[in-house]
Amino acid sequence: MVADALAGAVTAVVGAVYARGVRRAWAAAGPGRVVRAGEAGSFAAGLVAVAVALGPLDARAEASLTAHMAQHVVLLVVAAPLLALGAPLQALLWALSDDRRRRLRPVSRRLERSRAHHGLRWVAVAVTLQSAAMLSWHVPGLYDAALGAAALHAVEHLSYLATAVLFWWSLAGAGHRARMGAGLLALFIAALPGTALGAAMALAHQPWYPVYARGGGGALADQQMAGVVMWAVAGAVYVVGATGLVVTWLAAVERLAPGRPPGSLEGIG
Repeated sequence: MVADALAGAVTAVVGAVYARGVRRAWAAAGPGRVVRAGEAGSFAAGLVAVAVALGPLDARAEASLTAHMAQHVVLLVVAAPLLALGAPLQALLWALSDDRRRRLRPVSRRLERSRAHHGLRWVAVAVTLQSAAMLSWHVPGLYDAALGAAALHAVEHLSYLATAVLFWWSLAGAGHRARMGAGLLALFIAALPGTALGAAMALAHQPWYPVYARGGGGALADQQMAGVVMWAVAGAVYVVGATGLVVTWLAAVERLAPGRPPGSLEGIG
């Protein structure tokens, strides 16, 4: 399909630009500086996840709602956090020419400062956009329209990935211990639309989408399994994200007060 080839080409281009930025940053500042090796590995893994979602899973999505929900889950909670944790701004900035990088560096710094100081505002906006994208694209009429039009389908996937990357990138900036509770709450709220949608699919008594209902009597079972994927698998990733925030907070506490018992943290910060 043309859409598959285009998605693969875009993924390859983004990977090549990111790799160029990392090489230039390491050549100027030293290996592991500006973009850490782990961040580069995270971004590469995110691109692999995107390729899987838009390749093998996309090939099955037209005939299987379960495969389509798995595709959405991979984009939202696998590819997006990996890309967001890959220091994308720094790498892409270094991929530019020296003159353009100098002009855009103040913009990048303002974004990073804004994320650091107003991270929860970023998270709130990202949660709103991500929830709107998820719920609107699963309205039966729009869902079927996207399956029938390659360009609209590409916009759907781009909206999922872009809003999810924004969410996870914003959440990473809210990892300061003073904002930890709000970050955990944001993860809970972000998980709600997928949980509600998945539960509704799993508990439905008839197929929602005519495009799959025309495939035969297995449409309802396929939809119920799709709901389980959206409900349980995506929900589990948000639990993992919450665990990561807590671990980050505990590590910060240990650095500030090594060996102190948990009950004696009142004076920290």
